[in-house]
Amino acid sequence: MRVQDQPVYILHQRPFRDTSQILEIFSRDYGRLSVVSRGSRSPKSRLRAILQPFQSLQVNWSGRGEMPSLGQVEAASFKRPQLKSKALPCAFYINELIMRLLHKHDVHEDIFELYQRTLFALALSEDLELELRLFEKSLLQYLGFGLNLDVDADSGEAVVKDRNYSYFIEHGPVEAGSFQDKDRQALSIHGYSLLCFQANDLSDKTVRRDIKSLMRYLLAYYLGNKPLKSRELFR
Repeated sequence: MRVQDQPVYILHQRPFRDTSQILEIFSRDYGRLSVVSRGSRSPKSRLRAILQPFQSLQVNWSGRGEMPSLGQVEAASFKRPQLKSKALPCAFYINELIMRLLHKHDVHEDIFELYQRTLFALALSEDLELELRLFEKSLLQYLGFGLNLDVDADSGEAVVKDRNYSYFIEHGPVEAGSFQDKDRQALSIHGYSLLCFQANDLSDKTVRRDIKSLMRYLLAYYLGNKPLKSRELFR
């Protein structure tokens, strides 16, 4: 198999043998996959400066099996986002989410575009936490795990801003005290917070705290027991 001129981003890289490396890449048309970049860790390799996270690349690869060989690599015509200070660990965080939540070779062009937009948003925005919550919300939606934020999942009635709810994974919010199954795990959250997040508004500090707890609760379910390494960068 030979692929040419494919837009990709590098999600992760690790050494392989003396001068090579294995790259986990996210491609627009082939999804997430691993490729071998032979000789690219050599001091004389021109690829050392190009094969960097968050740089949009145009690449070729060829070969059969789970790990084809990387061929020609060119940086995209537009500049990479200037991820400084707190924006950099945020970008590594979204890389790890994609690595953990996307299956290899599953094509998600909409997530590729979301990822690219979010990198530049992180570089330009003064509200990094908002950008992360919006990325998490959209990522789950594109993966088929979209959040129900405005309808009581049991009654079908609209969420009311001054009521308290219990949020059930893969079900949604249910007015507190109205459900019968006491063994089901749920997260307590204000109706106002749900409605604000539905409108992409996290300007209120209490809402921001509620939604951060909600997204951690949901992502922990989909990620499993293995903690995210990138969260250590925020400490």
